[in-house]
Amino acid sequence: MNVVETFLEDHRPKLLKYLDGKAPVSPDDPGPLDYVTQALDDWSGLSAGRELDVPCLRERAFWFALYQLEELVENPVQGTLDPYEAVLLQNLAEVTEVLRGWQKLPEKYYATRPGEI
Repeated sequence: MNVVETFLEDHRPKLLKYLDGKAPVSPDDPGPLDYVTQALDDWSGLSAGRELDVPCLRERAFWFALYQLEELVENPVQGTLDPYEAVLLQNLAEVTEVLRGWQKLPEKYYATRPGEI
């Protein structure tokens, strides 16, 4: 198993728990924003100095969902849901199911690894 597969094998189930609202489980577990930071730090530590293949669409689904979670927890809904928040939630719901089934990120979305363009 390569470094990308190892990372995704570890973090995909964790991310899904946050997306499903089932994490944190205990007071010792990180909150959603801390989890996002932890995942990005873990990725940075694993990928530093490595030559990696271009991310596949399944991996892109992971990054899209992680970035959407980050966006939503950094700017929580305050009162009435505005149109932008509604779109974020709708996109995240769709991509969560894509990630759960470990399918390819639909072409209407785009995401890549941190630090890549």
